Parts: sequence; C-alpha cells; structure tokens
Amino acid sequence: MPSPIHIRPAEPPDAQAIADVQTASWRTTYAGLMPDEFLVSIDVNRRAEVWHTWLTDSSRRYCFFVAEDADGQVVGFASGGPERDGHPVYKGELSAIYILEAYHGQGIGRRLVQAVVEWLIEHHYHNMLIWVLGTNKIGIGFYEALGGQRVGSKNTEIGGETLEEIAYGWLDITPLLPP
Repeated sequence: MPSPIHIRPAEPPDAQAIADVQTASWRTTYAGLMPDEFLVSIDVNRRAEVWHTWLTDSSRRYCFFVAEDADGQVVGFASGGPERDGHPVYKGELSAIYILEAYHGQGIGRRLVQAVVEWLIEHHYHNMLIWVLGTNKIGIGFYEALGGQRVGSKNTEIGGETLEEIAYGWLDITPLLPP
C-alpha cells in the first residue's frame, strides 16, 4: 500500500524539490514527445531559482501546492491562478501539475487539482483551463477523466520544434472540489 500523501501550500524552501520533480517529470513524461536534446539540457538549478522567485512573490496572484510522502519528500506539485493569456471565457488556470512517475495512479493528481480549485474559488475564479501537449496521451486522459472539455489549441516552440498544445477547460470547477 502506498504511503500517505500530504498536500500543502508550497513554501520558498520547496523550490529545489519542485525543480527536481519538474525536471524528472519532464524527462519521463515527454521522452519521445519533445526533442531529447532539450530534455537533457534542462538545468535543474536554474529551474529552482525560477521556482524560488515565484514562491517568494509577494503579490500572491498565484497558488503553489506540493504533495509530499510520509518522509516529507516532495513527489508532486501544482500551480494555478488567473489565466495568463486573456482568454475571453476561462479566467482561472491550472498552470502546472507534475508528479514523479513512481507515484502515478494514486490519486495525487486529483488531490493537487482540488487544492488549486479550492484556491481559485476562494479568489473568485469559477472556471479554468489548462494547456497540455497534444501528444501527451496520459495528460489528456487525466483531464478528460476530470471532465475537462477540449476548448482550443495552439502551436508552441519547444527545443527548436513546433508542438501542438491543447486547452482543456471547465466552465464550472465546483464539481472538481473534494466530496
């Protein structure tokens, strides 16, 4: 049986652990979906600096949550806040969610989404979207299982390649709240 997982708001000292999870997750999730050279070149220490900047931003416009195991190891994280591109309908956004591969299938992703949704509702956002790589079948399946509807797509350049991202949206995020 998996060890208990605790979801909590992220703190500045979590920056390195979040960067470690993000880097490991990108390398496993996107292997074969993004250029190998790009995935290998990710600088985890630079990512930690970026996360530290975000976690110490006093504006509190965004939320950050971590999932940690019984030993206090961060095994996943999620972030969210106002939608970043000025979408005319979707005002909230689940901007990132990553979980170490060994912890997939334990309900951690759903619990992280719920934490972000609770924060969004507290901050008067009642709908949300997330962008997912169009070839990320696991991510697409996860968002569809949560009731997300495909609402758009765009091209983005990553590692010198043009890749499609798909937007999944929820017009009403209250069904995503914990029971």
